[in-house]
Amino acid sequence: MNCNISLCLIHFCPQWSDAATLDLTRSISLDAEIPGLLIVGAYREDEVTESHPLALQINERKQMNIATTQIKIGNLLPENVTSLVAEALGMEDEEYAVETLATTVHKKTGGNAFFV
Repeated sequence: MNCNISLCLIHFCPQWSDAATLDLTRSISLDAEIPGLLIVGAYREDEVTESHPLALQINERKQMNIATTQIKIGNLLPENVTSLVAEALGMEDEEYAVETLATTVHKKTGGNAFFV
């Protein structure tokens, strides 16, 4: 991987992008006149099927030997939610005191960090 990054493009939720936006991202990523480009896309894997335009573009980049790294981040475990709730309430030393609340938060969110 090239560590000479001069431009970083962050694209949140590209799975909801229209075709023109995905085409623009594709065009930028293939432009040899933009050296040191890093594109970071943050999307929910469960919303991108194999036939989704985003998945097709990712596969296209891989087939073209364009460096592509996927990092899968799962849901938080109950103990992670307990720690977050305790920290948010300033009760880091008393995690046991927030366990009921943290358990409820985990049940309602499924551990999805976006909703905790």
